[in-house]
Amino acid sequence: MLENWRYNRALGANAKQTEFDARCVFLEQEYLTQLALGHLGIGETITPSEVSKVGSLLMRPELIPNLRVPYAVEVLGMPGAGKSTVIERYLKELWSRNERNKVSLIDEGARTIKQEFGGLRYTDPFQYSLLGGTATFLGYIEALKNVNSGLRMMVSDRGQIDRRVFRRTLFSQGDVNPGIMTDESLFMYGLENTPVQIGGVIMLMARPEVAMERKKNLGPVTNMNFLPRLYEQYWRLHEEILRGEVPYRIYACIDAEKDSEEVYERFKYAMDTALNVHSIYMAALAKAFPEEFDRARAMHDKIPRRRSHAQEVLGKKLGGKKVLIVGGDEMESEEEILNKSILEGYRLK
Repeated sequence: MLENWRYNRALGANAKQTEFDARCVFLEQEYLTQLALGHLGIGETITPSEVSKVGSLLMRPELIPNLRVPYAVEVLGMPGAGKSTVIERYLKELWSRNERNKVSLIDEGARTIKQEFGGLRYTDPFQYSLLGGTATFLGYIEALKNVNSGLRMMVSDRGQIDRRVFRRTLFSQGDVNPGIMTDESLFMYGLENTPVQIGGVIMLMARPEVAMERKKNLGPVTNMNFLPRLYEQYWRLHEEILRGEVPYRIYACIDAEKDSEEVYERFKYAMDTALNVHSIYMAALAKAFPEEFDRARAMHDKIPRRRSHAQEVLGKKLGGKKVLIVGGDEMESEEEILNKSILEGYRLK
């Protein structure tokens, strides 16, 4: 049964929709949020560290073999949790390790458009979120130009998955058209889609009151009306990730209320694991099945490396050019390849 205050909040959000009554959509979303929080045991006095799987590094090894280079690691979480700080520190460390060329930074889309469209944060926050998501998407596409320079991984400061959290939060306030929420999956795999495969998701969590202490200045996001709603939606996403609804290979949820050094070390460990996920996977196989691994490797080394079927088809269409495919799942039929809704290409030398 839906809690009374959630019921009243849904009715309040519905009242902002003047075109039609969508109370059932608002009630359903409130119930899904309540259900996710219940499964995780979230309560007012619970710290992030007390939530299931926070502080653990989760892997889905069955999805690692089909992960193409370059892939994405999306870093998301509460304002004031220190996302930008740990990302910047990690990238600086890569310079000293002579590995900076392996990682490209996708800056937070909403931040890059703030100067030009910042007024929308107050007048139409959902439109602002959409524009921020588009900027992030274009950032991914632009980063692909570095694929011949040793690029393995793109780290996004608030990537496309984060747009889902903000959309749900804004919807709970009545600022999103209910029609979008009636078929949410189409939106998630459309405008909120990450254009390359997701290698990892790293979430940094801090309670709303902690976020407010760190941010101090009030704004359209940093206030105690919005932050508690946002906090709920991040936990709802956490619960969905644990159920396998997001195709991650590496996932870490970090308690950002901990000491800053501990937070960074956990973040660094997750990032290093994501950066080296293929070699880690192969090393694990070699250790678990040494004889079978050696036989398979010897057999693999004898077979000349061939282009995939999708590369053959696209190469033929482009006049015999060599094609490198990044992102997406394997495409089998020619029709499936050529009828992709988005097929972006670069001529690289």
